[in-house]
Amino acid sequence: MKLPEQWKRAYFTFLVWLKNFRKDFRNRFQSVEVELYDLNKVVEPYIHGFNFLLVLLAIASLIAAEGFQLEEPYKTWNNYLELIIISGFVLSFFLRVLLTSKRIQLIRNRFFEALLIISLLLIGLSYLIGGESFVIYVESLFGVNNIWPVLILATKIYLILLIIERGIRAAPIILSLKRKPTQVVAGSFLSVIAFGTILLMTPSATVDGLGLNFIDALFTSTSAVCVTGLIVVDTATHLTLYGQIVVLILIQIGGLGLLTIATLFALFVSSGLGVGQMNLLKGSIGETRTSETFQTIRRIVVITLLIEAVGALGYYLSWPDLFDDNSKRLFFSIFHAVSAFCNAGFSVFTNSLADQVNALNYGINITTMILIVTGGLGFTTLWELLKGNPHHRLRNWQFSIHTKLVLYATGFLITVGTLAVLVLEWNGVLAGYQTSDKIMLSLFQSITTRTAGFNTLDIGSLGVSTTLVFLTLMIIGASPASTAGGLKTTTVSVLLLSVWSTIIGKKDVEFAKKKISKDTVFTAMTVFVLAAVCLFFFTFLLTITEDQPFIDILFEQFSAFATVGLSRGITGELTDAGKSIIIVSMFIGRVGIVTLALAFAKRRTASKYQYPSESVIVA
Repeated sequence: MKLPEQWKRAYFTFLVWLKNFRKDFRNRFQSVEVELYDLNKVVEPYIHGFNFLLVLLAIASLIAAEGFQLEEPYKTWNNYLELIIISGFVLSFFLRVLLTSKRIQLIRNRFFEALLIISLLLIGLSYLIGGESFVIYVESLFGVNNIWPVLILATKIYLILLIIERGIRAAPIILSLKRKPTQVVAGSFLSVIAFGTILLMTPSATVDGLGLNFIDALFTSTSAVCVTGLIVVDTATHLTLYGQIVVLILIQIGGLGLLTIATLFALFVSSGLGVGQMNLLKGSIGETRTSETFQTIRRIVVITLLIEAVGALGYYLSWPDLFDDNSKRLFFSIFHAVSAFCNAGFSVFTNSLADQVNALNYGINITTMILIVTGGLGFTTLWELLKGNPHHRLRNWQFSIHTKLVLYATGFLITVGTLAVLVLEWNGVLAGYQTSDKIMLSLFQSITTRTAGFNTLDIGSLGVSTTLVFLTLMIIGASPASTAGGLKTTTVSVLLLSVWSTIIGKKDVEFAKKKISKDTVFTAMTVFVLAAVCLFFFTFLLTITEDQPFIDILFEQFSAFATVGLSRGITGELTDAGKSIIIVSMFIGRVGIVTLALAFAKRRTASKYQYPSESVIVA
């Protein structure tokens, strides 16, 4: 269809007029834009301070609303506080839009924030126009119910995450003040543990409405963030749904790492991070190249969520008749999927997975074992298994020496552990089970002992020989860049290869036709020695503070330091001093003994001279 000639002329005339109008408008208000830019530079610090105040109010309101059962007039006061937070949040956003000269770019970079603002304004205007009935009508148009409380909660969480994102951006400045990346990593874990402790002390966290006392709240928070699984109160019966959700969130943050989650949020709500921020973060995720940091973080989060989703589906299908309520069945499935993949060992069953309905359930056993193994392999190994080693042309066949060591060590430990439990406990705790069940139970204990913490057998009933096998598996642990703890499979593998090279007279440590650098060997030795010193020191302290059998104390300490979570039944009977020792052990084991040593040790610059060498008789 052809348009009349006069219409075409009118259309092009309109385009020329619009172009000239925009040009005149821009020239006329250019001076205003300059004044707004200058004003923005003056007002910006005050806006940041105002946002920080909103964050503090959001944290206080969130704890009050979720952690306490508020009654009048406190509930009304909290509603007013929420209204102040929402109003301040909207005002801050529009001030930034008004004062910046790059409005479209700001809205694009803060798309989620803009969407949240629009939703809040829509519901607020609906209430002003027609009251609560009109709000219900608007919600029905979009097919949602009670969206206002959800938007308020989303705003509070967004503000809290936003301040974390600001902290990530400020990290290079913090490091320029003579701080180290390792201190930032340790500090991130401490901050999450502290916040989790506060939430677990609130009355809504426990069934009795009193909240956990400080030492128990600190212990539970540390155990969750450090993905250990040792408990001083029963998660299933002592904590409410709110308390269980707090533990679940702490486990997820502890498994992925606060820096990883905060970085992903920073990249989601803003234009990106600079080289300084990426250089800080690469060490915390096991990446060696700064340019690949963002891609690695995205892979970690995507792989984690996908595996946990598949694991939750596996649990859900394995409990067809156990729950009457599907929502409870779904929550149990998600909780155990996150706990298993993060190698945390927390369970919302009183006896973990040791009761008959779970211990011999093949679906539960297989799902749990797959999640534990994938979580313990490490994200670097998982990515190579999915895509191959990008440094080689034959991607699907040529793996790095790291991945080969991880796979060989994991397979060997699982096999040896299974055979050891099967043989040593054939007529012990396994007596009375069928042969197929004995094999499955032995395989499960072998896998879970390496830092996962779930159990389908009574750990306290195991023989001394089996307990010694468990101690060995626990201290070895899983692999680097994973959600698990322990010395790590590669550390022990490198040490054994070094010993073998010394025995056969080789100068270099070799594996798979590759030479392992001396720096790697020295690091492995450092980890082993420091871990041995810590284990001895903390075990010695526990023998002073606790009146328990030595084998139980030793098992508890190994379990805490290796972030395993298995216990011979003495965790709840520990004194406050003993709990404090275990808390420190769990923190050191999760953050890493070398990481903490580097965080506080004073590094010496490389010397430009060498002393003369001399032999020392050591063997």
